[in-house]
Amino acid sequence: MGERKAAAAAGGRAVDLFPSCMVDLFRPQAAVAALRLLERRGLRVRFPWGQTCCGQFAFNAGHDREAAELGRRLVEAFEEPGDGVPVVALSGSCAAMVRAELPGLLEREARERGAGEAEARAWRERAERLAARVVELSDFLAGPEAAQAREGEPAPGGPAGAGLRVAYHNGCHMRRLLGVEEAPLRLLRREGFEPLEPPAADQCCGFGGLFSLVEPSLSAAMADAKLASLEEAREAGAVALVSADLGCLLHLGGRLRRRGDAFPVVHLAEAAELAESGRLSEAALARASALAAREAPGRPAAERAGGGEG
Repeated sequence: MGERKAAAAAGGRAVDLFPSCMVDLFRPQAAVAALRLLERRGLRVRFPWGQTCCGQFAFNAGHDREAAELGRRLVEAFEEPGDGVPVVALSGSCAAMVRAELPGLLEREARERGAGEAEARAWRERAERLAARVVELSDFLAGPEAAQAREGEPAPGGPAGAGLRVAYHNGCHMRRLLGVEEAPLRLLRREGFEPLEPPAADQCCGFGGLFSLVEPSLSAAMADAKLASLEEAREAGAVALVSADLGCLLHLGGRLRRRGDAFPVVHLAEAAELAESGRLSEAALARASALAAREAPGRPAAERAGGGEG
């Protein structure tokens, strides 16, 4: 995304992009797709270069000190522009971490390391300011700011979903902590897709961050149960699995590959951008999925350990 930094200095209302470390490492194509979706709406997209991990993996494993260190770095990175613009997240679970967990974590950890009451409160307030700005991508695109930006500026070629059926998986954190359930479905429908939610859609896929590494057998069994429920959508004509959470996609995609099943798994941003740019087809979804699997710099640890992929 470095070549876009100069373009972002031009006019237009700004947003900050928060792709997550997993998108950055394993599926940068999703970040490029999100960038195009946002720029197509006349928004000036910035990428604060100091951002790394939000700390969710360490937090879920009980390592508060390490999680807080990463969280403070994230807060500082998005404070740098200093103008309070929306922070658009490409992961529902990372957005949930920042909005639901980070303020309390930074305050608690500051007290535990003896930083003092004033500093502890200051870190909570700084994290709360960031939390108030963070919005998941589909939720942002469904909101008034993106709609206003796009008014009078239809995408080249218009939506090209043309009734193409896709299975949609909503991650647990996105559903339960963010409360975002309908926005991704509305986005897919607006782009011309027919999204299908498999039975037991509210059940976990088994990724769970480090859970998929420390409990690989349980994790794999949960993924297999999720894929079994996916069969109904596939029988109804779904041609790809779409999600706004890359961790879930990596995990379920890893299980599919272990079975020798090439069913495409695609990030929501990629699916929407293919539709808006007029390049969507079953073959394009399959290519996007295959490209991501081929170009990832390494397989996540859980798949190497024998469980799912995550």
